[in-house]
Amino acid sequence: MKALVFNGPRKIRYESFDDPTIRDERNLIIKVKRCSICGSDLHMYHGDRIAKTDYSQPIERFCTGHETIGEVVEVGSAVRRHKVGDKVLVAGGAGCGICRRCLAGQFNLCESYRSGGHSSIAYGIRPVLNGGHAEYLEVINADLGATGIPEGITDQQALLLTDALATGYYGVKMSGVSPGDTVAVIGQGPVGRLAAEAAVAIGASTVYAIDPQENRRNMASAFGATPLHPDEAVQTVYEETRGLGVDSVIEAVGVGPTLSQAVKLARIGGRLSILGILQADTNMPLHIIQAKSLVVHMGIAGVVDSWPELIPLLQTGRIRGEGVFTHSFDLAEGEEAYRMFDAREDGVMKVLLTP
Repeated sequence: MKALVFNGPRKIRYESFDDPTIRDERNLIIKVKRCSICGSDLHMYHGDRIAKTDYSQPIERFCTGHETIGEVVEVGSAVRRHKVGDKVLVAGGAGCGICRRCLAGQFNLCESYRSGGHSSIAYGIRPVLNGGHAEYLEVINADLGATGIPEGITDQQALLLTDALATGYYGVKMSGVSPGDTVAVIGQGPVGRLAAEAAVAIGASTVYAIDPQENRRNMASAFGATPLHPDEAVQTVYEETRGLGVDSVIEAVGVGPTLSQAVKLARIGGRLSILGILQADTNMPLHIIQAKSLVVHMGIAGVVDSWPELIPLLQTGRIRGEGVFTHSFDLAEGEEAYRMFDAREDGVMKVLLTP
C-alpha cells in the first residue's frame, strides 16, 4: 500500500509500506476513507519528543496519523460489533483492551503497564502501532476502539470525534466547566477551537477564545465565544470579571508563556486544564498556582468515553465543528500538507487527507 511514512524530522514521505495484517483476533482492517493531521503530529515533524520518544534520533520507519475513518474490509474472529462493509471511526489511541480502564473507554488510563505492557499509545507515533495516513489501517481491539459512524454525523465530524473534538471536550470536563461559568480557552487551533465550542454548548455564560491569529479568533464569534488577542486577554478578562478572573481555563498550546497566562487568567480557587503536549523543559509558575489554590489537570483524552456525550451534541447541532477543516489534499500530497500545516500558510486550521 501507499502511506505517509516517518523517515526523520521534516521527512514524512508518501511511499510504499507493507499492507497491514490482523495480528490479534480482536482486531480488524479498514480501507481508509478520510484522515487528518493533528497538531501533535508536528512534534514528530519538528524532531521533538512525545512521552519517551525522541524524534530527532534514528527510529524505525512507521506510518503516521491517528485521526482516521474508513470502511471495514476484514475482521478478526473475535470481533462482534463490526462486519465487512461497515463505515467506522477509530479512536486516536489504543490500550490493552482488557483492563477495567480500557473496558470503560479510558484508553488513556490503560493499566497494562503493571504487567510490562505498552499501556496506552496513539496510532502513528511509534513503529509498534502504525497510523492511518495510509490506504489501510489495522484497528486494535476494534469492539472497544471503533464505532460505526452514527446517523446525522458527517465525515468531517466523524474525524473530529477520533481525537480533536474528544480532546477539546476532555479539557472542558477536566476543568469542571458548568452552566453559568466563565471560561478562557488559550489557543484556537483545532483542539482549542472545539473546546471553546463545547464550553458554549454545555452552558458556560462567557467563553473567551484567545489566539494571536485574527482568522482563528474570528471563528469563535460564530458559535458565541468572545475573541481576544493574547496581548489584551488578561486586562480584558479582569475588567469584565470585576478583577476575579475566570472559573476555568483550558490551555491548548503547551508552552511556557501560554501556561503562565493561563495561571494569570484563573480566579483564586479556579480550575486549569492543560491539553497542549508539553516538552521536558516546559516551565510553569507553580508558586502562583499554589498561592491561588488552583486545581490543575493535565492529561490525554480517552476519546472513546466521550462519544456517548459528544455524538448527541453533534446530532442535535449544539456542536457543529464548522470551519475547522480549511484545506483538503490527496494523501499523495501529504508532504506538502504537512509543510503548509506547519507553516500555517493560507489561513490553514486543519487539513483533510483522502487516500
